[in-house]
Amino acid sequence: MIRGAAFPSIRRLLVVGGIALVALGGYAGTAGTAGAATTAPYTDPNAVGTIGLCDQSGQQVTSGSTTAAPFAWLAVSTTPAQAPYDNDYRTAILLAYQPQQGLTPGEWSGAELTASSRYTNAQVPMAAATSGDDSLADFMDNYHPRWDGFLQLRMYLGTADQPQYSLHYPSLDIQVAGDTWHAVGGGTVNCKAGTAESIESIVLPAATTTTSPGSTASHGSGASGSSAVSGSVSNPTSSSGATATGGGAATPVAATQSGSSHGWLAIALLVLLVAAAGWFLVRRLRPGTRGGSPGTDPDATDPDAAEADVPGSGQSAPASDPAPPETTHHDPLRSHETANSSSSATPTSTKGQQP
Repeated sequence: MIRGAAFPSIRRLLVVGGIALVALGGYAGTAGTAGAATTAPYTDPNAVGTIGLCDQSGQQVTSGSTTAAPFAWLAVSTTPAQAPYDNDYRTAILLAYQPQQGLTPGEWSGAELTASSRYTNAQVPMAAATSGDDSLADFMDNYHPRWDGFLQLRMYLGTADQPQYSLHYPSLDIQVAGDTWHAVGGGTVNCKAGTAESIESIVLPAATTTTSPGSTASHGSGASGSSAVSGSVSNPTSSSGATATGGGAATPVAATQSGSSHGWLAIALLVLLVAAAGWFLVRRLRPGTRGGSPGTDPDATDPDAAEADVPGSGQSAPASDPAPPETTHHDPLRSHETANSSSSATPTSTKGQQP
């Protein structure tokens, strides 16, 4: 039997569980999108110019699937390369970043979507992808969209014997909804204004990568391949706190926490809370539990009651202790009177008397 004393605790558990569910729902809402936006909810003072994305046939695209690999076959900048990044050893690379409220764009975390590429037209920097590059979904496994579903694309430039240039860069904002993405803002680019070739297609076996037909340049463009590689696959550290590598992956600094980790932590905490609440309710509601609440039926835990007679059960209660024997005292006078009375009561037979 559950009395009123148990209900405040149950109500408190329900309230806490409801708050946790609301908090988790709010977190899940930030991972998605609040609706199709026409502008990004942030500004980046370091962004100069924009980026256009092209498919394998050389046509500009403004939306697509997050699971497509690569994310885009070619990225084209509207901002010309400046000296010394416009020489014959020039390279470009496409990266994605995770906008976060309360942080400046220079503090956002990110990683490469392509390896460095050599391109032919210094007025139109380009970064080419291969079939070995990641999809946008792969990127989001570590950098989940946390601000209205937005991610920011950037293009960084490089050249031989120079650090990667990330002070100013062209950018493109994209918004993710479910398993699709679409560009927000941006502009029109000419996907055929030049050609580009990923370093991956130069240093890796041909069987491991596939490039877009419109994004492959001659191996003889620029200087020797060894000089171009040495200037583009060094491991510079961008201002966002992610360490870039020439293979198209990034290793975030240990202090950086990814949105995905926070999401799993929130889910794990909610599961633990629900499990604890369920265990507590079972302990409250289960009859006969020792050490239960004051509302628990005392007969369920009374050991004497368990030994009592149960009608129809075939068991009987243990017999009570026998009464002590009655003590008698010997009285000689009374014994004598009893003996005389007995003798007088017995008829005396007369010799020769007829019956």
